[in-house]
Amino acid sequence: MPDPASHDDQERPGPLVPPWKGLPRPLVLGGLLVGVALGSAFLMSPGLSGRRLPDLTEEDVGRPFRASSVAGFKASRDFEVADEARTQARREEARQRVRPVFDLDPSIESKVKKGVREAFGELQDAATLHLEKHPPADPTRRPEKGSKEEQELLAALSKVRDRFEAHAVLPDDEDFEVLAQARFAPELEQAVVSLIELAYRAKVVANRDELSRIDANGITVRLLGAPTEFEMSTASPAVMDLREAAAELDRFASVPGNLLPEAPVPLRRAVLRLARKQVRVNLTVNIAETESRRRQAFEAVKPVVISIKKGQRLIGDGELINETHLLVLKGLRTQMNELDLLQLQLGGAGVVALLVAGGWLFFRTALRRFRPSRRDAAFMALLALVLQGALHLWVLIADAVHDRYPSLPVEALHFAFPVAAGAMLVRFVLSEECALFFALIFSALAGVMLGNSLPFALFALLTSLVASDRIARAKDRAGIFRSGVAVGVVALGMVVFLGLAGGKGVGAETVLGGVFAFVAAGMAVPMLVLALTPLVETAFGYASDIKLLELANLNHPALKELVLNAPGTYHHSIVMGSLVEAAAEAIGANPLLARSCAYYHDIGKGRNPAYFGENQKGENPHDTMAPPMSAAVIKRHVSEGLDMARQYKLPQRVAAAIPEHHGTRLVGFFFHKAQKELEAKGEGREGLVDVPFRYPGPRPQSRETALVMIADACEAASRSMAEPSAEKLHALVQRMINLIFSEGQLDECDLTLKDLHLIAVSFTRTLEGIYHARPSYPAGAVGGGKPPASEVVKQSLTVVKGDGPQKRANP
Repeated sequence: MPDPASHDDQERPGPLVPPWKGLPRPLVLGGLLVGVALGSAFLMSPGLSGRRLPDLTEEDVGRPFRASSVAGFKASRDFEVADEARTQARREEARQRVRPVFDLDPSIESKVKKGVREAFGELQDAATLHLEKHPPADPTRRPEKGSKEEQELLAALSKVRDRFEAHAVLPDDEDFEVLAQARFAPELEQAVVSLIELAYRAKVVANRDELSRIDANGITVRLLGAPTEFEMSTASPAVMDLREAAAELDRFASVPGNLLPEAPVPLRRAVLRLARKQVRVNLTVNIAETESRRRQAFEAVKPVVISIKKGQRLIGDGELINETHLLVLKGLRTQMNELDLLQLQLGGAGVVALLVAGGWLFFRTALRRFRPSRRDAAFMALLALVLQGALHLWVLIADAVHDRYPSLPVEALHFAFPVAAGAMLVRFVLSEECALFFALIFSALAGVMLGNSLPFALFALLTSLVASDRIARAKDRAGIFRSGVAVGVVALGMVVFLGLAGGKGVGAETVLGGVFAFVAAGMAVPMLVLALTPLVETAFGYASDIKLLELANLNHPALKELVLNAPGTYHHSIVMGSLVEAAAEAIGANPLLARSCAYYHDIGKGRNPAYFGENQKGENPHDTMAPPMSAAVIKRHVSEGLDMARQYKLPQRVAAAIPEHHGTRLVGFFFHKAQKELEAKGEGREGLVDVPFRYPGPRPQSRETALVMIADACEAASRSMAEPSAEKLHALVQRMINLIFSEGQLDECDLTLKDLHLIAVSFTRTLEGIYHARPSYPAGAVGGGKPPASEVVKQSLTVVKGDGPQKRANP
């Protein structure tokens, strides 16, 4: 399917001419990527490096420290000086405590028994079939060994040995012959199954050597297919290998009376050997999982370190320098000598570029609805840089406030930043896929900016995701604030749980951070989104749900002009709005966007309403025009509609419905009229070129504009139905959908076959409501003895709406 994002942005009408007009798409996206990477690296570098360390030596011990600020010298980021030896010892100890992991497949036993039953069933059926075809003289007596009857039975069963082998392990030839003589009787089948059950009372491994390296602590057993695991000993009889399981079966069978006491010895041996063959391993060592858990245990051990937190005062102004200061500064200098600011910025730019590019490629590949245009990419890049700049400024403010009021924790002040506003705004004007992409990228960058803070990155990610989800349900300004309250509650809980996970408990610092987070998410985030939304809509031509509600107001100047100039087209658009709104809800599209697209898709017809059938009241101007000229006049309403969209500053997604709802379809009425004229002149249809009669496109790029295309065809065709019953309406809708689909008009949008089925059901239901049956009134019951005017019009006029003029015919 072609990529919808491959269409140039200039083909999509918007209020402003994009600055990248005419530039290749890869060049634009590459430029945006470089800009975001360099800008982010510049903003993140303070969080990665820090200020210059004081150059102190042994000679400075005992002297007062002179700092550039009264606050003294503080750590600009978190530092740790690790004790490598003790850390390694603790990690090895944790690694050795992890037991080996084995996978237990409980379905093996049932599969083996099922295979045995099916294998015996196949041979029993074959024996029965043979005996039916060749009945013995005495059915109650088994054929004697070596007799002709026995030979024939063995030959018949030998032919279907492959059926047995398809379900279970095939016995040896000698055992097969013995079992065949017994006709694979059900009691033999039950004996084999009983032996298998006996073998699987223990866990079965391939070889005891696998357990030779297991110490006395035992193993961890994972139950496949269920989230269950337990620990157990590896000693017998809890665990046996295949050889031990076979020996156990031999011991059981050796006890008189345990196995087929009435059967001859060869038959018992055949049954025993067959059962031993069927036993399979159900407990296997999982080396990868064992190593993974040991590695996790190894890595989970925290290094034995001396921790220095960001903002912690290392040495105060005027404080006497001592050996401890030298030791700490030496450790910090050891780590920071390798950190050059330019290297940090280049490295940060590379990290950001790979992060954004990798996420972009993954989303483009994995999510079919993630198809942002260059305009969308520019918006998200600009928003990310603006928010990073604001976060950088907020960090500086938080440090200054913390210095002035030390009782306010700097981490709590960080949570007061409205970090979820970016993802909420992206979701408000774009899609959930774009919001998810933005949330993942910006959360990672925000965590790096705050000194590689994983808690803040998780906080930013969670609040961004919740904000994106809640804003999708907001249809007005109050809904935005309700979304903010929901995000605030989640932010409060996240800060509390981060405090618990960090070992801080629910203390004053955690509670204060939660309050700041709640206020920022509940008040600052929705206010910021409300403030930025009009700017974004104006600059980028987007349409939020609030904007779509304004466009759906029938008092919009464009619609008022349409109802005055082209009332028939206006009515047609209103009916289509009902059709596409219900269908959009059925398939999970945007109902507001679909309804707005339907209202404005034909506004260009208001410029020349008399040339369109739904607006004609008398003479048809197309009667005196050549078909190609009529088609050109009809197609002109698309370009005129785009002009009006720019005049009324319609959002890009709404204006896109004007050309896309026709796609590249034919102006069918005049194309067929031209064909008939050629036939009347004695010329063939083959010489008629369809280009002058075909709309220029593009084909629908979104589900909403595709809905408008289908609804336009269905609503127009339904007007010509004399008796629009439910069956006829359903058949009509299905025929129109199949026609549009077969023409390839839906190849560039995301509609699925399931969506098309739901659209057909929804359109049929809506059209039934529009054309539902009404009672017939006698002539004298309405209008003082005269038939109502609507009946007069209905009896005298049948309107057929299409891409061209109307036909009129008396019934």
